[in-house]
Amino acid sequence: MYDTHILTEHDTRSVREAGKKIGYCVNLTINYYRGLPLCCVDQITLEVDGEKVDPETMLVQHRGREYRYVDILKDDFPTDFYWTFGDYLRVVVLKDGGIEQGIHHVKLTLGTRRSYTPTMVSVCEKDLTFA
Repeated sequence: MYDTHILTEHDTRSVREAGKKIGYCVNLTINYYRGLPLCCVDQITLEVDGEKVDPETMLVQHRGREYRYVDILKDDFPTDFYWTFGDYLRVVVLKDGGIEQGIHHVKLTLGTRRSYTPTMVSVCEKDLTFA
C-alpha cells in the first residue's frame, strides 16, 4: 500500500563534510500507517544504479540522532528512537566523492516489524534526481 511512497526525492544529494563529498543520502518514509520504534526496522536495503550498497557504509539519521545502520539491527538497540508516520528517515551512504549530480535509479527494500503481525516488506524503485 505504501510501497510507492517510501522512497522520496526529498533532499537527495551528496553529503559534504569540511567541503569534501563524503557520501550521499536518500530520505525514506515509513511503510506503515503508524509510527514505530526504529528497533522494529528489520531491513533497509539499497541498490543504486544496479549496485548494492554495503550495509556497513550506511548511517540512519532522524531528529538530531545518528546511528550506524548495522547497530539498529542489534537486540540491545534503544527503543526510544521513534519513527513517526510522515517523518523522513535519512539514510546516508558513506562513499568518497558522493554521487554524481543527476538522475540515478534507486531500489529500496524496507522491512518493519509490527505487533501481532508478520514483518511487512516493501520494495520501491524510482529514478531520483540527486543535487
